[in-house]
Amino acid sequence: MDKPLIWILNDVWKENDYEIERLNNEGYEVAVTRLKDFDADSKKYSGSASVVMFQVGFIVDKALIDTLDNCKAIIALGMGYQNVDMEAATNKGIHVTNIPDYCIEEVSDHTVAMMLHGMRRLSDYSAVVKSGSWDSFAVSGVKPIGRLTVGLLGFGRIAKRVAEKLKPFGARIIAHDAFIPREIFEEYDVEPVSFKALMQRSDHLSLHVPLTEDTKHIINTGSLELMQDGAFIINTCRGGIIKEDDLVQAIESGKVGGAALDVLEQEPPDFSSSLLNMEEVLITPHSAYYSDEALKNLRVKSCDKVVEAVETGTIGTALNKDELK
Repeated sequence: MDKPLIWILNDVWKENDYEIERLNNEGYEVAVTRLKDFDADSKKYSGSASVVMFQVGFIVDKALIDTLDNCKAIIALGMGYQNVDMEAATNKGIHVTNIPDYCIEEVSDHTVAMMLHGMRRLSDYSAVVKSGSWDSFAVSGVKPIGRLTVGLLGFGRIAKRVAEKLKPFGARIIAHDAFIPREIFEEYDVEPVSFKALMQRSDHLSLHVPLTEDTKHIINTGSLELMQDGAFIINTCRGGIIKEDDLVQAIESGKVGGAALDVLEQEPPDFSSSLLNMEEVLITPHSAYYSDEALKNLRVKSCDKVVEAVETGTIGTALNKDELK
């Protein structure tokens, strides 16, 4: 009997040594494909792959899924699964899962760090010193954190940890998430509000929602106009949540005071774009998830799900398991 083939689509990590060794020891074959080889490798591997593991940068669309004739599961190597055509996978009987809980501490740490950076205007102060001035009054508008309102769009695992980590600073925390019961907000001492109220009241708005048809470009000219003048935006979820041209215009007009972004709609971005070259914008390279521990955790959990899929034909955490019943 042929060994199960595990097909890894990964152009992010420099190597897949752990996956190859672990899955080989399980008795599986492993093939790794980089973006530049995708077209050629698809013809070799798609029809026989038992499991597909993919990183950001690869699109697992209907055209690819239709060729996965032996596939039991598609596994996103991270939290984001928006690159998978869920309907096509479900119609093909393929379980789709992500790894939602491997980097909660890292992303919430990164979010709070970005928030504190904006609250204390650290880049502005640093620019004053680097310009040759030692003037503590050169930056205006800095407020004690305890007088600020932090808004969370989405109140899932990461947003909950952000709320917990901000509580000792004394900030007022509000959140909008139509899928979370009121008692959960009460448990975390967070005030549930409408989307409109969230935009109107937040001094600092942090985004924590998946990218869906409903959330794509939800931060746009219309919603930004609701915000207080000088409000600050933090995004560590998905770049497509923000309509970036609208954000640039809002910052240029002074409506938005600044932004801290770990994700962009296009990654890698056009490095000449206006957004990347604004003094008011702090950008990190989709690194909020990263720590040595988180990366190890991700790789272990991903391989665990491969074994589950191959050995049982199902994945308990499949995002489409209800539709597959």
